[in-house]
Amino acid sequence: MMRRMATNVVLAWGLFGMGGSALAATAAVQAKIEPALLSAVQLTGESDFVIFMQQQADLSAAAAQKTRADKGRVVVAALKTEAARSQAGVLAELAARGLEHRAFWIANAITARGSLADIEALAARADVQQLLKIDTRLPQLLPATIARMPERPTGAKKASAPAVFDVAKALGDTAEAGVKLINAPAVWAMGFKGQGVVVGDHDVGVMWDHPALKKNYRGWDGTTANHAYNWHNAFGALDLFCTDPVVPCDSNGHGTHTTGTMVGIDGDNQVGVAPESKWMACRSLLDPVLGVGTVPTYMDCMQWQIAPYPEGEPAAADPAMAPDVISNSWGCLEVCAPPLLKATNDAIYAAGQVQVVSAGNDGNDGVCSTVAFPLAVYESSFSVGASDVGDEMAGFSSLGPVLTDASLRLKPNVTAPGVDTRSSWNDGDYNTISGTSMAGPHVAGMVALLMSSEPRLIGRVADIRLLVERTANPDVKTSNTASTCGGTDGTTIPNNIFGYGRIDALAAVVARPQLSVKITAPASVKVGEDFSVIVEFMQPASGKIDATQVLYDVNLLGAQVLVDCIGCTSNVEETDRSFKGMFERVEPGDSDSIELVMRATTSGELTVTAAAEADQVSPVAPVQAKTVIGSGSTPTTPGVTDPSAGRFGGGSFGFGVLALLGFGALRRRRS
Repeated sequence: MMRRMATNVVLAWGLFGMGGSALAATAAVQAKIEPALLSAVQLTGESDFVIFMQQQADLSAAAAQKTRADKGRVVVAALKTEAARSQAGVLAELAARGLEHRAFWIANAITARGSLADIEALAARADVQQLLKIDTRLPQLLPATIARMPERPTGAKKASAPAVFDVAKALGDTAEAGVKLINAPAVWAMGFKGQGVVVGDHDVGVMWDHPALKKNYRGWDGTTANHAYNWHNAFGALDLFCTDPVVPCDSNGHGTHTTGTMVGIDGDNQVGVAPESKWMACRSLLDPVLGVGTVPTYMDCMQWQIAPYPEGEPAAADPAMAPDVISNSWGCLEVCAPPLLKATNDAIYAAGQVQVVSAGNDGNDGVCSTVAFPLAVYESSFSVGASDVGDEMAGFSSLGPVLTDASLRLKPNVTAPGVDTRSSWNDGDYNTISGTSMAGPHVAGMVALLMSSEPRLIGRVADIRLLVERTANPDVKTSNTASTCGGTDGTTIPNNIFGYGRIDALAAVVARPQLSVKITAPASVKVGEDFSVIVEFMQPASGKIDATQVLYDVNLLGAQVLVDCIGCTSNVEETDRSFKGMFERVEPGDSDSIELVMRATTSGELTVTAAAEADQVSPVAPVQAKTVIGSGSTPTTPGVTDPSAGRFGGGSFGFGVLALLGFGALRRRRS
């Protein structure tokens, strides 16, 4: 006892002898070290940790890019540039101290292992924001480190795939119940089956040559397999369960199951929502029993998903090869370093990739605020709860609001089928299991259908999320779970039980932004007669989001006319017979228009053609209207006063139009 007291006295005198600035400096250094890390290193002498850098890349420029590939290039360039600039000093110090480490650019962070002295020295650096505890060792298969959402087996028997494909059943007669419930077969019947879209699976791996998956694997050309850019194993040569890290594998079955729900099809085994999408995958979860991972392996996969590269060739990373939508049926339940994973997740969002995340299986028949673990807790994640095919919430499905970051954020965003879901398995057969792990891939597959119905939605994460949310079916029953969470119940939409509701692929596809063009023109006029042609650009009332930056292109062919445009936007580009401009937005059920006020100077046929496109709408096929211009009148010569000449009379042509219309941006065209 005396020895302890003596030690305390010495410590006290030491503190009192320090200057105020030294005390402040020590407190600032200590504040950068997560308490859990401090405890771990004091207990064992060394600990794994991540150095989260003070400066993070500005990714805002990506929002102006039109395509997902361009967004990805801008994001990756910004992330790499910032990491190279700001990590140099820390990397040099780590090397000087002889500490093993690995740098990541996706979140501007460095993982390392060191002593208390190492940690304190790094925390004292001005370029370091925070040091957080993680585990970079291979997991020891302990329950405390379970990272994957554990599925709930139902005991249902597996069923082998039939050898013959039945064309008569090709549009959903034998689709799985969850696939039918979200109306995917009705979307297939419209011709949209996920074609042109790449889905990514971030999980325990995939049996790539499963009969339901092989033909949709992006690395399979029908003859040979090429795994470059299509597969990544975050464990590399250290993988204890996959002998060749270059070849896709699944040591558990979980990843093969989730991929099957997104894209799987083999004859009557229509287990996938988007059966013509291509898939790629990354393995960051390891063992065949629990499927555990670590923060570095999660980061490794997310960094690869944003810019894939051939195994062992990170310098060849190419954002153009990234997936359009990613299914993440896992949650980080071990030491997760939330700021790190949040920054990583936000980068995926900025790159234009839809990050679909399972909400978790901790609902326990009604416990609120159980959406508690990364990635599901983040705003940049599209988090998914589970319901059954009777639209009854699953009792295991995690509920909001999010309390772990004190945000009270509403979660989940939506719900999808996740009870008794049958899909492909890693033995080449099929298995039926339950969990939010099964719900998430339904959403990812639906997103692929939506993208295939309108390719310009690819890369537009906010638009896609709004479409899925605003078309979800809110008639979800909640007898298996809490009636109220976070002050919202099942009658309030959205709520912390099932979000906006159970997803509906058909409703979302029908509600996608669409444009139509209508031209109203007289059938005939005489030379010298004033007439108008009105061109309208409309979005149907069935739409659920605005069409933005609507570009129009109107052209005149044939007979010669004098033209003035009313309603042409200020950014209009004109030639003698062409009007191009942009409306900021056209809302659902609304329209915008321009009016071409004309006077024919020659007889003949005048053809007006008009086309349109938007951020979310591919170019609309041009429409046209024809007006026959007959002789029988002599056109008024511009510049000659003629009070009877109508719109184009009165003094000079320009002055007359300006006086009559009362607007300053006069546009006169002779043809």
